[in-house]
Amino acid sequence: MAIASPIIAKVMPELLKSISVPGMSISVPDTTSKDALDQFIKNISQIALLIMVFVVAGVISDEKNKKTLEIVMTKPVSREKFILSKFISSFLIIAVVFVAASAIFYVYTASVFTALNLANFAIIVFSVLLYILMIVSVTILASTIVKNSIVAGGVGFVGVIVFGTIFGLFEGLKQFSPSWIFSNYQLVAANGWSSDLVYPIVINTCVISVSVIIAIMLFKRQEIDR
Repeated sequence: MAIASPIIAKVMPELLKSISVPGMSISVPDTTSKDALDQFIKNISQIALLIMVFVVAGVISDEKNKKTLEIVMTKPVSREKFILSKFISSFLIIAVVFVAASAIFYVYTASVFTALNLANFAIIVFSVLLYILMIVSVTILASTIVKNSIVAGGVGFVGVIVFGTIFGLFEGLKQFSPSWIFSNYQLVAANGWSSDLVYPIVINTCVISVSVIIAIMLFKRQEIDR
């Protein structure tokens, strides 16, 4: 994803130019780092985000099915710490992988095109990562409630649809959309920090916090199957 995005942005116009159609001339503008960024964000929203959802979908539900929770709960580990460890470990792994991929994309894009503004790109990476962690937190909450990882993944997928599209259907809610960055990343890439980022950041942070709290409360009340 990190390397493919600038490559696709670079190669695609050349492929279109090579297409020969009698009586038709194809004019394709030169690609830039903006086109690479378009491809990068598109890959995240359409592919990477859904992969992450289904990767974490079984983080708790699978342990219920494998009956390993009883073993874990016999150790001096509280249920609260167990749930927190699942959230924190998932967040850390995803954050490290995403930041690394973003860094690779930035360096490779700079070698192929002109470099993006580093500070502005960092704001985009932070905002996108926070949205991803929000969706992941909802998915882990679902994994706490149900015993089927497919169902938990389905809840995460629905979360992507709800948080990614519902707000955009109403003009008055667009500024509150948790996925605001996916529609306005080029604005941030060009101008840097925007006050419009405040609402999405606050909402994503609140959803993450509420998901963790609810997951802990529910897990404390659940009976562990033997």
